[in-house]
Formats: sequence, structure tokens, C-alpha cells
Amino acid sequence: MIKNILSDFLLMVQFMTRLPVNLSLPCESRNFKRGASMLPLVGLIIGGLQWVVFFLAVKALPLKAAAALVVLLGVLLTGALHIDGLGDTCDGFYAFKGREKIIEIMKDSRIGTYACLAIVFDILLKYSGITSLPSLNKGMIIIAVPVISRAAQVFLFSIGNTAKSTGSGNLFIGNVGKSEALIALAMAMLITAPLLGIKVASLLFIAAVAVTLSFNYYCVKKIGGLTGDTLGANNELVEIVVLLMYLAII
Repeated sequence: MIKNILSDFLLMVQFMTRLPVNLSLPCESRNFKRGASMLPLVGLIIGGLQWVVFFLAVKALPLKAAAALVVLLGVLLTGALHIDGLGDTCDGFYAFKGREKIIEIMKDSRIGTYACLAIVFDILLKYSGITSLPSLNKGMIIIAVPVISRAAQVFLFSIGNTAKSTGSGNLFIGNVGKSEALIALAMAMLITAPLLGIKVASLLFIAAVAVTLSFNYYCVKKIGGLTGDTLGANNELVEIVVLLMYLAII
């Protein structure tokens, strides 16, 4: 049992990050389903490494330089997986075409104007948010943001339906159920509540769920469901909203 849990967790690290997990792991549908509930732990690894860089960098560099390194590390750790999804989603959704054309545009490896703008503002808002932190001890939000966003991602897996018959997103969409989502949300709360306080963490979770529900509804309207790109887009949207909301309430 423990061996299976560890294997599925490492599969998520391998699939969702660029961290070196050079293992041949089981990749069946059930492995992705079980592993999904542990995505907040993947977020904890990403956020934890970002916080370490932030903590060390602010001691030697200006805050702006430290913030830039934190954002860059997040991109490197994930291989820009979610940012790429955000860009593709914006290119497709704002092309003002029909469903099939939107999905075709999202598959295109070329970057368009809307993708470029989305990526620029995504990075800019994260950078601005980190540079706006009032003190070093408030930097724990750097850990909490990717934890909450991955929990929201699992929640999205459980409520959404697929827009395509094939695609990497189908490993999760419709495969992950409510029980995995509840485990992920509970795990994320256990991680973030000690870092931010139960009241602040609860407000940020409410915001993350609200963004996810709204975005899922929007995706259904646009293309009839979710794709791997929209999953990445939701992750980025939740990260930005959670970070900005934290700044608004502290």
C-alpha cells in the first residue's frame, strides 16, 4: 500500500514538474487517479523551493531581484507547463471562432498575440505580488500559493468533463472523483493553515474554488468542457487570484 502511494506520488512529480525522477513508474489510469490527490504535496515541493530561494535571495539582493528569481524558479520547476496552457487557452478562446476551430488553435505550437499578453501579465502579476509583500514573514504565501492552486486543480478534475476524446488532460478529467478532490483540499488546508492562519487560508480556499467553478463554466460555454491546456490555465488563474487576495486581506 505504502509502496503504491509513493509510486503514484512520484508519478505526479515526474508528470507535473521537471524535477529529476528517473524511474519507470506504473502509468495506468488508476495511478493518475490515486496520484492526483497528492498534487498539493507537489505544490508544497515547488513552493518550498521557491520560498528557500526567496529567503536566501532577499538577504543578498534587492527585493525585486529576489522576486524575479522566485518567479523564474517556478517556471523552471514546472517546465512552464501551466503557463503554456494559459497561453494556448487565451489564443484559442479569444480567436472568436467556433468550438472546433478554438481547439485546433489551442493545439497549434505557435504563439499568438493573446498568448503573449497572457504570459506577460501572468509573470508581471506574480512578480508584482511578491514585491508587494510587506515583510519577510509574509513570504509564507509563496509556499501556500502552489499548494492551493494544485488542490483547486484536483477539484477541477472532479467536476469537469472532457472537451476532446484524446489528450493528456483526459488522464485526470473524468478519471478523478470527489473523494480524491476532498483529500487534496483537506491536505492543502492542513499545509496552509499553519502557514497563514485558518481564517486567511479559508478565505483563499473560497477564492480558489470560486475561480475554478467560474472557469469551468466558461470552458463549457466555449468548448464544451476541459482540455489539458485549460487545466494549466486554471492553475495560473488561481495562483494569481490567491496571491492578490492575500495582499488585499493582510
